[in-house]
Amino acid sequence: MDMRRFLPILLIAFAALFILPQLFKGKSSKTLSSKDRATMTKDAIERVDRAEQKAFSAGGRYTGNLADLVVGDKVLARELTVPLTIDIDVGAGGRSYVARVSSDVISVIRARSGTKVVARSCRVLKSSSSVKCPEPAVKKK
Repeated sequence: MDMRRFLPILLIAFAALFILPQLFKGKSSKTLSSKDRATMTKDAIERVDRAEQKAFSAGGRYTGNLADLVVGDKVLARELTVPLTIDIDVGAGGRSYVARVSSDVISVIRARSGTKVVARSCRVLKSSSSVKCPEPAVKKK
């Protein structure tokens, strides 16, 4: 048998089995986009704020313990895997707090005194066209 006759068929079979699948394989990203990380960061500050309000209405004090907040909100626990940095500082007497939630894309803060929001701020840390801070509310005169 002459093997040179089968060489083109073997080359085509090799290409079909090993080369073509690599060319047509879809490129999928397994990481979160900047926009997704920013959205999760903004959602995390909202969740922290709601959990703090719940703690304040239940006990008359805000909590500086992140574990107490995560126990009450399982979605917040999942969002901590982004990774996020959450800093909570409670004032003397537990009547006020400031919370900062940061990712590599965006950083947001919220501060309350009693039940009133006294500070709210946002800063984009990594410029990207898809990541934006919410516009501050305009006070009407």
